[in-house]
Amino acid sequence: GTVFGYNPSIPGHTAGEFGHNDFYPVVMAAAQVKGDIDGKTALKAMVAIDEIRGRLAEVFSLKSYKIDHVVHGAIASAAVYGALLGASAEQIESAIGMTVAHYVPFRAIRAGKQLSDSKGASAAISTEAAVLSMRRAMNGFVGPKDIFRNPEAIFRFFEPTTGTAASQDNVDITLGNKVRWGPGPSPFNIVLSHSGSDFAVCGMHFKLGLYEHQSAGALEGLIAALVNNPKLASGGAEGIDNINIVAYEPAFGIIGDPAKKDPKTR
Repeated sequence: GTVFGYNPSIPGHTAGEFGHNDFYPVVMAAAQVKGDIDGKTALKAMVAIDEIRGRLAEVFSLKSYKIDHVVHGAIASAAVYGALLGASAEQIESAIGMTVAHYVPFRAIRAGKQLSDSKGASAAISTEAAVLSMRRAMNGFVGPKDIFRNPEAIFRFFEPTTGTAASQDNVDITLGNKVRWGPGPSPFNIVLSHSGSDFAVCGMHFKLGLYEHQSAGALEGLIAALVNNPKLASGGAEGIDNINIVAYEPAFGIIGDPAKKDPKTR
């Protein structure tokens, strides 16, 4: 499935970061370690991972700064893994601080002509770091506190709340912002659902066929056009002179990558 980080019903939740629900194995790992987590609790924990990850995607766009989307999932993984194992709030905060301060993957893993194994394992590698950070925190190892307000962490570094206005178009603004080291608020407020029907997972798109996620909109548009206008296909493939697809940048950048058209690795 894919979350697209856009929920206009909540103010400020339209950052538009995308990401996949690759983090359910964290719940299974915690259940294996704990030994007494039942199915209902496991399912609720999976929803919690999607909620944290999905809401973070709504308030902070990692891709705008060439950071891989798995960071939000790693934060969610640390929080939920710790909660299932009985970690304290302080220990969970410490683990999230370590995860964000020490393990931020950039989109270099997805660039270039090689489709590496590590690209395919990006979520797993970040999850591994999150779980390790949580276990360290539960053993008394302390990480950075208040990471969402930390002026040198990715959130306030790329979207400063003191000294200057944020800009996704000019990173020199944040590099030249010498005032950012002072105390300041997080660049976002995050709203998490705990009841009702508006959970982040409800806004996810789940694959219904064998296609790349980013192409789903184009395929759905084509199918809808043919169903609603059967005459378009009356002449068969020979009757189609041209198909023009207007796509958003991530779709073009991911699907249009030449390396994807002639893969040499798994």
